[in-house]
Amino acid sequence: MPLPGCKISLGVDGDTAYIRLVGRAAAESAPSFEAAVHRLQSTGVRRFVLDLSEILLMDSGFSGMISGLVRDSGLSFALHRPPQRILDTFADHGVIELVTQLPTAEAAGIPETGPAEELAPGTRAEVLRCCLEAHRTLMALKPENVAKFQMVEQYLARELAKESGTPG
Repeated sequence: MPLPGCKISLGVDGDTAYIRLVGRAAAESAPSFEAAVHRLQSTGVRRFVLDLSEILLMDSGFSGMISGLVRDSGLSFALHRPPQRILDTFADHGVIELVTQLPTAEAAGIPETGPAEELAPGTRAEVLRCCLEAHRTLMALKPENVAKFQMVEQYLARELAKESGTPG
């Protein structure tokens, strides 16, 4: 039985997007999520509230991609109802310093999001590029991440070079 993917539902109020993620926030859906954030950013959205209450897991490719969006785009991300395991992952990777948790008072005013849609898996090249950037971002965030992700980063760089036909 295949693993469940990641579903997303959106709501926008001014410069804030409310995004509900359900399922597995993993490498294969990271490029689609990143593209959705950039589309919203092009319409003036600068703040993203992520409802993570139904996230089963978030891998390093996805968390690193979020940290890259914060670092490179100046966007802000606030977490709404994140499970403790996600907070632990964010803390372990050094991402927790880049995001906030939505204050309880503000949580009451969250608008409904639209219908949930499956985030389309990226192509092999898109996933490799996104994951390579994500892991490089994580290694830059926290020195301890170099030991965790250096071999992953090297593998991803080799695979991306093969995929694009350039020497690695």
